[in-house]
Amino acid sequence: MIPDQIERVALLGWAVYPMSATSKAGCFKGAADAATCDLDQIERWSDAYPDCNWRVVCGPSGLFALDVDRPGTHHHDGFAAMADLVSKHGPLPPRPMTRTGGSGGAALFFKHQGEKLRGMSGQPAPGLDPHRGRQAIVIPPSRHPVTGGHYRWREGCAPWEVNLPSIPGWLSAALAPAPERPFSGPWVPTSERARTAIMRAIHAIADAPSGQANVTLNKQAFRLGGWCGAGMLSQDEAESALDQAARQRNIPSREARDTIRSGITAGLKRPIQARHVGG
Repeated sequence: MIPDQIERVALLGWAVYPMSATSKAGCFKGAADAATCDLDQIERWSDAYPDCNWRVVCGPSGLFALDVDRPGTHHHDGFAAMADLVSKHGPLPPRPMTRTGGSGGAALFFKHQGEKLRGMSGQPAPGLDPHRGRQAIVIPPSRHPVTGGHYRWREGCAPWEVNLPSIPGWLSAALAPAPERPFSGPWVPTSERARTAIMRAIHAIADAPSGQANVTLNKQAFRLGGWCGAGMLSQDEAESALDQAARQRNIPSREARDTIRSGITAGLKRPIQARHVGG
């Protein structure tokens, strides 16, 4: 049987998939790619994984989500950062909002209308974590895999109670991507093959055995660095995807940044096309 809250968001067009109850990995390989709002498929997943948690993938759902960390299990106070931003730019519009099951943080949901946004954690301020595109976020009625705390919709803030507002202009401006890094060779837009490489990297990191997450992160950063070196993938997009995957495996942020930087730098020196020619 489909959980009531999952059925409600699916009817709104939110693409969801089942997540393990003991980690942030999908219940099966490729789960994020299979995210859907089709109730028949969701019911089959509900029957197959009766104790699972749930995530919504932002891109196909037309969503932008901002995760706000509460200090305790996190290094930074996202609530203080958000309060500072609001004091400078004005109040946020009414929007769907959760109370997360870990530290009691929040996830704020907005309508994504094609704005180009960065998805790296710590933007636009430490303690804030933006999600868009292929990125996914945990939603109620899930339970946190470590604390066991329930994810809940804040009172009056469920998505069937309040409409999705547009992203505030100041927030989309603060998250606008940096100018593309100059590339000396022929530039090629991110291809479907490169997007597939990103998803494989994310899944590899999510599925890495205990104690091997950082080693796997380095290996996947090297692989994506090769795509960047060939001009087939932007470095910002690769770093963003790897950073998000590292956060999901709870790799310390400083350690993850160093690993990603080292791996991509090495991969840039061996572009994927050059390796193909050599092989």
